[in-house]
Parts: sequence; structure tokens; C-alpha cells
Amino acid sequence: MQYSTLFLSALAATGALAVPTPQFAGDSSITVVLENQAIELGTQTQFLDGMRQAKPPVGSSGPFATVELRLGPNVKKATLRCQVLDKNNVPITVVRGENVDITFADGGKGLWKFQNGATEVSQIICDPAFVQGPKAPATNAPATGAPTTGGDTAIRVQLTDGNLATQTAFQLAGLQVETQKPVGSSGPFNSVSLSVGADVQKQGLRCQILDNMGKAIKVQRGQNIDTTFADGGAGPWKFLNPATSEVSKIICDPAFVKASAV
Repeated sequence: MQYSTLFLSALAATGALAVPTPQFAGDSSITVVLENQAIELGTQTQFLDGMRQAKPPVGSSGPFATVELRLGPNVKKATLRCQVLDKNNVPITVVRGENVDITFADGGKGLWKFQNGATEVSQIICDPAFVQGPKAPATNAPATGAPTTGGDTAIRVQLTDGNLATQTAFQLAGLQVETQKPVGSSGPFNSVSLSVGADVQKQGLRCQILDNMGKAIKVQRGQNIDTTFADGGAGPWKFLNPATSEVSKIICDPAFVKASAV
């Protein structure tokens, strides 16, 4: 598209023009570039090498539609990953090619798109401890004897404390009970959300998280308080009693039902 003079001037001022970050001998620069070309908005945020950092985007919170990580040739960890959080401090799911994740890397492959469209960004986190999320099988094939489903059958549980976040993918398309440990970290966390793909047979699938004692963690979303949680497109559930806890297991079970109103 043809950028206006005003847009080019604004990007030049923030350093967010879509040109390669200059690289020099000993260059250990870490740059996260957020853009929304539809409204001619962009910003660039710098991070220090070798440590976890969380920063708001420089100059603007968006809404942005894409993010890119640019690493200098001398960054200590070439596979460094970062993460962007929305205004509710929930990790934004990003997509590049066939990769869908809540963290993103450089890899010399360019932009990651926001899966759910343009979104405001409250924080950017770069952390050497971040790892690539698990890849769901191409067909998410269920166990032998279960009906076959195609299309978007991804089921993901996201746990976060507002900074640290992890995403665990489930493989059985919600057709039978499945138990997993959280990917990467057990927390402590303070909220959880469930994402159910459009082609999952049981759209009302519910999951449950257990603490280190094996007890179900009670969660709340709006007026709903329960020991299981659903998607419903309504965002994260907050932990109750206590408000922050480590998570030992995640269980997704098509037999789970919403608790009766008290």
C-alpha cells in the first residue's frame, strides 16, 4: 500500500519502518516490531540480551495486527522467544505459516500475524526461558474407535500470572478424557483460559486444573464460579482461594458439566 507522508514520518520517529535492523560487529540487539498497516501504525521496542524483560510498547498500545522479532547476530540465544499480552494481560495467539503459538521467535522468517485480528498490546515480554509451544497433529486424530474429525480441532489451555504464561495443547479433539502437565512451567499462575477450535465436536467441552495436592482449583469468570471451565469466547477465568497457585495437571473431559447455580 502507499504510505502517507505523515505515516512515514511517524514511523521514522519511532524507528518502526519495515527495514532490517542495522547489524554491526558485536551486535546483540533485540527488537520487537509491532505494526498495523491498515491504520498506518507501527512501533519498535528494544530489549537487553540474556535476561527476562517486560515492557509496554514504545509510543502506542495499538491496536496492532502483526509482530516481528529481530535479533542481532551476537544475541546469546538465537532461538530467543518473546510474547505480547492484550489489555487483559492475556497472551495474544500469533500465527506464522503453520505455526500457532503464544510466543514467537525470529528465525529470519518475518512477521507473525495476530490470530484474532488487530488487538491492543499492554506488554511485550522477552524471556530466554520461553519455549516453542507443542504442535497439534495435522488431523488431531482421535483414539481408535472414536469418530474422525477434521478442520480446526485444536484445544489449548493457557495459564498465566499476567507475565509468565504457558499454553498446553490437547490431542484427542475433545472426544475423550485427556490429562497433561502444563508445558514449560507449573507456575504459580492466577488465571486460565480454554480455546476450543471451531470443529471440535463438543463445543461445550470443559477442563479442570489441579494444584500440587491434586485438588481442583476453583475459578471464576463473571458470576460463574466452578471447578471446571469452558471456552465460550468470554476470556480467562481467575483463580480463587488462593488467588495464585501452582498447577500440577490439566484435565479435559467431555463428561465434565457446569456446576449447578448455588
